[in-house]
Amino acid sequence: MKIRNYLRAILLGCCALGFVSGCDCPKNTQKNPPKLTKEMFYKDGKFDEKAARQAYFDMMERLGMPISKNMRDNMWATDFGLGQFPEVGMGGIFWAMEDKHGVFGHEILLLPNQMLIEHYHVAANGLPAKHECWQARFGTSYCFGEEGQDASAYPDVKVPESQKQFITVHKVSKADSKEGNVVWLNRPTARHYQIAGPEGAIVTEYGAFHCQDGVKFTNPNVKF
Repeated sequence: MKIRNYLRAILLGCCALGFVSGCDCPKNTQKNPPKLTKEMFYKDGKFDEKAARQAYFDMMERLGMPISKNMRDNMWATDFGLGQFPEVGMGGIFWAMEDKHGVFGHEILLLPNQMLIEHYHVAANGLPAKHECWQARFGTSYCFGEEGQDASAYPDVKVPESQKQFITVHKVSKADSKEGNVVWLNRPTARHYQIAGPEGAIVTEYGAFHCQDGVKFTNPNVKF
């Protein structure tokens, strides 16, 4: 029995380190994220959404998040038309989006250090400006807005050079999956953006139902 337990411990250790394949042991979620380059996500100058989606799936596996069929079939990815993925972009899926009762649920996926660019919400099409809050379920996301700590509190969190001229808010609140805290937008029309930590982030957003016409970006070059 002791020998059997000893061999099992060795097998589990090798599986966790990736030396053994085909077992049902928990996957190693501590691997360092690979270096992602712009060239990996563009073909003939066009954004390769398939490659971007796969990068998010790979991140989800590293972070230990199960990938459901719904997620594989319906998750989308965007570079906001700026050609700067993976520095600027996001993945997402709408879990719930109906206007009869104003229900909205969204998953935000951000690659390591990736920025969801600055935007804000306004009343449109008979709907009020969207209010929302965020819970990082895997990884860490730094939520920038009108309230929070000074950005200097997180010197390693960098706004991409391509976006510095377009940001208008500089306070930050940390959404940390280890803490399980929820970060709220201080008011519905406040400008805000997010930047993922070095491991990436999977963020559940809870918000009021809204329409695309009610989303505005401070960068005039955005196409979304």
